[in-house]
Amino acid sequence: MLKFNPTTPLKFYAMTTTYVPGQGNTTTWQNVTGGGYSVYYCEWNGTFGDRAMSAQALGVNDSASIRMTYSPDVYAKLRTTRVVVIKNADESAIVAGAPDKNNPNVYELWGGVDNVKEANQFLEFKVRRYEGL
Repeated sequence: MLKFNPTTPLKFYAMTTTYVPGQGNTTTWQNVTGGGYSVYYCEWNGTFGDRAMSAQALGVNDSASIRMTYSPDVYAKLRTTRVVVIKNADESAIVAGAPDKNNPNVYELWGGVDNVKEANQFLEFKVRRYEGL
């Protein structure tokens, strides 16, 4: 059994692109909700030591590992869509409907997402600081 301490609130925003006739593509960021929740709690582990040095060699200056309870909606979005992760559910992280790349609480998925042991109980994934489009 996996044990963890979910103390950090997160919000997820998925990028949606739609075509508007006569205007072209429109990109919006939609809050990922599921089961009546829009804020999810996780265990946030910042990267340090050898892992931080390895990440910096790949051009990643700030990253973290996240463990949270399974949410089918979050899992589906992380697997199929570009998603930003808002640490501490920071309300100032989304400005004019888009993620603020200058906000230190905005991260994006780095690598894949793991449905631990395919048991639909826990998700694990890594994030890196969001740097914009």
